[in-house]
Amino acid sequence: MKPRALMIFLLFVGYVIVYIDKTVMGFALLPIEREFNLPAEQLGYVTGVFFLAYSLFQIPAGWLNDRFGFKKVLCASLLLLGGFALCFGLLGFGLGLLVTFRFLSGMGHSGYPCSCAKAVVANFPLEQRTFAQSILLSSAGLAMTAGPLVAVYCLEHIGWRGSFSALGLLAFAVAACVLWLVPNPPRAAQRSADGAGNTYRTLLKTPIVLLLFVAIFCINIPSYGLMAWLPKFLVQQRGMALGMSSLVVAAGGLGIWISSLGTGWLVGRYMQGREPLVIFCCSLLSALCIWLVYTSTSAWGASVLLFLGYVFLMASFVTVFTLPMKRLAPEVMGAAMGLINTGGTLGGFVAPIVMGYLITLSQGYASTFIFLALAMVVSGLVMLPLAVKPRQSLLNGGEL
Repeated sequence: MKPRALMIFLLFVGYVIVYIDKTVMGFALLPIEREFNLPAEQLGYVTGVFFLAYSLFQIPAGWLNDRFGFKKVLCASLLLLGGFALCFGLLGFGLGLLVTFRFLSGMGHSGYPCSCAKAVVANFPLEQRTFAQSILLSSAGLAMTAGPLVAVYCLEHIGWRGSFSALGLLAFAVAACVLWLVPNPPRAAQRSADGAGNTYRTLLKTPIVLLLFVAIFCINIPSYGLMAWLPKFLVQQRGMALGMSSLVVAAGGLGIWISSLGTGWLVGRYMQGREPLVIFCCSLLSALCIWLVYTSTSAWGASVLLFLGYVFLMASFVTVFTLPMKRLAPEVMGAAMGLINTGGTLGGFVAPIVMGYLITLSQGYASTFIFLALAMVVSGLVMLPLAVKPRQSLLNGGEL
């Protein structure tokens, strides 16, 4: 296997573990709720605090990438998330410990997305970056297609504690493979970060970075909100068996997988310079499908609508996430992706907590699905200032 293909394969496997960790949590909330008798808002904190840490450490992780190189941060990230997944499974004997270990696990996760983006920019030419990154992001589809089925099987046979412990050991194994097989980044790319004291101030003044920050914040609200609460909704409100709910969620994962790869190819080949319009249209279509998931009363209907909702949601996400790779300089890519992905992780922090409170206050899920759909609408609307600009203006506005 060629070095770049091997690198993408290993990073893909690592991404699968990252996403499975998030996917399993949505199903693990059910046995955790029964074991500790936790109300919905406290379950929201168990999920949401993970994204709080994810958000807080995104920018430091981006700086570490620019300063020390992506390989070191990749290995550290996998080791941390694996270690705290083990702690969550083996030592999580109360709400305080559960929240603490998920917070620390989020700290470990924070280094992975920006490290992968940095690795893609360092190893692929401009015209290949969108597709390479879309392959990595398609790991979310695999995790959500196979993840629910694996999660239900593991929860039934080894429990939620054993499931997280096994996940931690897998993360350790992938970290060892990355350390051994992934090439070191060019030294020049690491040294370029030494004089980057003004990088963050410059990025914060760049309109594209700020708008993408808001867009990915809104996109990740339904992305992680559904991941955290959809299994409980399907089981408790639609009367589905846990196994059937896993098949519905897996249909959404299939949509993510197909959309990730398809969007990377289509946008990279045919929509260069028109990415904001892609985000706008796909966000509105996703909002419609998300609301229709709530109105559907059958597993088949929910599966189809969730599949379509995630197709359009992931099209928006991939386009947002890959746009900086075509507009910003490689030496600031870690910082830029850290800033932008902070918006996404903040969305992941806000969504499960807000949804927990909405469910408690309304004693139902209608308000939560309205909240998720409106977030997607906003993610599309914030792209309009970029969508109305001519292509050349967009290109100039995104460069440092």
